[in-house]
Amino acid sequence: MNDTLPDNASETNDVNRLIPLILGTAGHIDHGKTALIQALTGTNTDRLPEEKKRGITIEPGFAQLILPPYKLGIVDVPGHERFVRNMLSGATGMDLVMLVVAADDSIKPQTLEHLDILRYLDVKAGVIAITKCDLVDEELLELVEEEIREACAGTFFENAPCIHTSSETMQGIAQLKAAILQQAETIRESLPDVDNAPFRLAIDRCFTVEGHGTVVTGSVTSGRLRLEDQVVLQPGNHEVRLRSLQNHDRSVTTVERGERAAINLAGIHPDQIHKGMELASKDYLTPQILLTVDITASPNSRFPLKNHMPVRLHLGTANYLATLKLLEQDELLPGEQGIGQIITETPVVCSWNQPFVLRMESPAVTIAGGRILDPAAQRIAFQDQQQLEFVKSLMSGNDELARIEAAIGVRAFENPTSTDLTRMTGVDNPKPHIQKLIQQESVLEVELSSSSSQLVHVRTLESARKHVERVLNKLHDENPLSINFDLLAVRERLRFLAVDAVLTRVFSILQKQGLVQVSRGRIGLKERGPKLTKNETRLLEQLQNKLLETGLNAPLVKELEQQADKQAGAVLQLLKIAESGGLITRISEQLYLATETLRNVQQQLTSFMSAKEGKTMADIRDALGTTRKYAVPLCEYLDRTGFTIRNGDLRFLAD
Repeated sequence: MNDTLPDNASETNDVNRLIPLILGTAGHIDHGKTALIQALTGTNTDRLPEEKKRGITIEPGFAQLILPPYKLGIVDVPGHERFVRNMLSGATGMDLVMLVVAADDSIKPQTLEHLDILRYLDVKAGVIAITKCDLVDEELLELVEEEIREACAGTFFENAPCIHTSSETMQGIAQLKAAILQQAETIRESLPDVDNAPFRLAIDRCFTVEGHGTVVTGSVTSGRLRLEDQVVLQPGNHEVRLRSLQNHDRSVTTVERGERAAINLAGIHPDQIHKGMELASKDYLTPQILLTVDITASPNSRFPLKNHMPVRLHLGTANYLATLKLLEQDELLPGEQGIGQIITETPVVCSWNQPFVLRMESPAVTIAGGRILDPAAQRIAFQDQQQLEFVKSLMSGNDELARIEAAIGVRAFENPTSTDLTRMTGVDNPKPHIQKLIQQESVLEVELSSSSSQLVHVRTLESARKHVERVLNKLHDENPLSINFDLLAVRERLRFLAVDAVLTRVFSILQKQGLVQVSRGRIGLKERGPKLTKNETRLLEQLQNKLLETGLNAPLVKELEQQADKQAGAVLQLLKIAESGGLITRISEQLYLATETLRNVQQQLTSFMSAKEGKTMADIRDALGTTRKYAVPLCEYLDRTGFTIRNGDLRFLAD
């Protein structure tokens, strides 16, 4: 299906036991990359007729180099300026890079742009191969090497071995293999875990094979895939079934990180697949259009990065039209670094620390690159310091605990799953870190029900407190006599912050902290509202309870004053305060009812009356089981508020 098995496969009896790595190439057009790979492996990676005819690489080509204990999948990327997008596609998943420079041409514009791009990709080591050395003398060769060293200063090629080669005479080929092997050894200890990581492959080709159907190819960038595994194509959430796997034309039962893979899929048509889609473990990748990133403006670019500028995002094997939003300043000059967000026109999939490159559409040049910090971001306001601090903690390269804490903080009141946290932090097993953060009281585990809970960072809770306090202060300003407000109305104003279940827990925690008081579906700030003495507070509670208990036959105001004895003078003012709080409703000068009682009365009358058949006051009195003393002011109140319409002696239910 993919990548012809090279002659040098015979160098080992068990290819499966070798450590897989991806070796990529970089360099200017016609500098001999493809010929050099053929000299190393025996494979001509130019597979398209147009490539063979024109002598240039248009699409990435693939070969395999066996250097025990490693097997290297070689990706031959295009060098022509017009094919830089394809070069970026092929660069996905590279572990090592071979920078190729022709001795008779030296450093050229595409060499420099490839170097610029590679500084942003997840590559840690490489070798320099000077090709066509048989065409120049020793003096010129020394000058070319000096120019290469100067261009590579400050990159991971700065101290890389530099090998003089010729694909025609085979000069330096053995030394080049030795240098590649030596560089592979330098990254061996830093290779990511395969056993516990989710599987992921960015598709660089899709085609059909007669008798087999749909085939996709790509470099495995994470985890391991077995034939029985469940996988999904993203974006699109297409569940597919695996028919067979191949690695360089060799049928296998598993493929893993660092290997090239050809995968025969069932359940999907090739027309549904395009370059840039990713095959991944189920539930691992989720398509998004908003990404938070660590970004550096290219030091070689003539164009600064500006807030809200249009860009082309190169991510994995795909590229997307997008808009850049800077979060700390309005502009990044060449070489400057900052935090930003990228808004894509179509959904993309990515994970924490994944490299990306930004290019302009016109002129078509590389202007920036960086790493994904949050692959499923929420909008962050410009210069929001708390969120920016959380985001910057996601950059902690070796501190997994700090990244998990930051991810919980970034998510605020969203409830990330373990899979979400893995995608956001690169930590395959976040649970031990979560428990440690709870023990340290950096993170609270808020119970929502007997079977679910919510992780909340303590600083998020502090931020929530400010939101709740701001909303309640505004309500107190608008209603100076109110002690508290309807909880449903307050929730509605805080809907942007969290779901009801989480808000309930926030209110409960804030109540324990002494900030708010919550009672009978009402909430208010303890320090706001009318200032009452202890006796007045007690009397207010008694008045509210009395009206609630007596229902429709509530004591009149003068009766409540008589019962209050020495506090009689405070009764009317306390009733107005309770009315402002919404717990009781003023029916007339002398009659107040509990708001709950009034709702029950209206429900009864809705069933008893209609808009077409009128009822007298006596009918209403009897239906409610009360006396004229209450029926008269109640009917007048219902007329006044538009619940009923009076016509002579009859009252009708309003439409």
